[in-house]
Amino acid sequence: MNGKLFIIKLVIFGILNLFILTVLLYCFSGRHRDIRLSYAQSESNLLVTEENEHYPVVFLGTSRGRVLSRDGNHEMVEKILGRKVANLSKGGGGGLMPMDVHLSFFLNQGNTADHVIYLVDPFVFYSSINNENNDFFLRDEPFELFIFFKLIKDRYPLNRLSSYLQKIAVTDWEKISRYAAPGLTNGTLKAIDEKKMEKARKHYLKKYDQNSFIAYGHVVDDINQVVKMHGATITYVMLPLLMPDFPGLSEVDAFLRKTADRETGVSYINCASCMQDKKFYYDHMHFNKTGIEYFLTTYIRSIL
Repeated sequence: MNGKLFIIKLVIFGILNLFILTVLLYCFSGRHRDIRLSYAQSESNLLVTEENEHYPVVFLGTSRGRVLSRDGNHEMVEKILGRKVANLSKGGGGGLMPMDVHLSFFLNQGNTADHVIYLVDPFVFYSSINNENNDFFLRDEPFELFIFFKLIKDRYPLNRLSSYLQKIAVTDWEKISRYAAPGLTNGTLKAIDEKKMEKARKHYLKKYDQNSFIAYGHVVDDINQVVKMHGATITYVMLPLLMPDFPGLSEVDAFLRKTADRETGVSYINCASCMQDKKFYYDHMHFNKTGIEYFLTTYIRSIL
């Protein structure tokens, strides 16, 4: 009897402490919401996007999608597309799981969208570094209780949870969320270096895990469900690649084709071989301003 009473008291004590902790975290949540920065000022999503706003177009992706909004490019993007745009892409290789977190929070804030466009890199399907072990996608984001609970629900490791809790202490958000290398999209790749390309191919192959491809595939279903639940459609666009035999490309291509074929409101376009001229890039992966303009005008505007 005493043992049962002890267990009951222990459970009550645990629940009480959990409640107190939740209340404390709630008090710290959303303290940044009066701060509004521009895409030119910040890499943050929470500090740039509004609440209860309608964005006809929402981009998801890695740094290859984020360049659409760096260096003052965001205004050019909205002008080309003729629509208000939210770019939730994150640098540092933010993959499927990070994009699910950012999109879920964005929509939970009362925002709406017509069309979500996921700018796909094959590597986000294969590596934990781009998913639950990615330490970049919340580095410049203020603390929100919704996101913290989402991380717990999606089984992010404890070090990701603890690092996000540390954002509570940050005060100078303009400084901490500023892009560290402005002006890159003004440049142009001088030459395609085959040695660098082969080195990059081996780098990605070393990180790849076929089991991860199976493990992260379900996140696509989660993202599609969230998008459709909020009345929008989604198109996955395989981004142009200077490396025709990019590791994992064929598998991801087949997976996304199959997904688009079986689901309504989901489309897929493979642009992997669409832009092979170095004039469109500032390095071997990222668009420059010329590349951004051409990509949007030629391939994105027509699907909206």
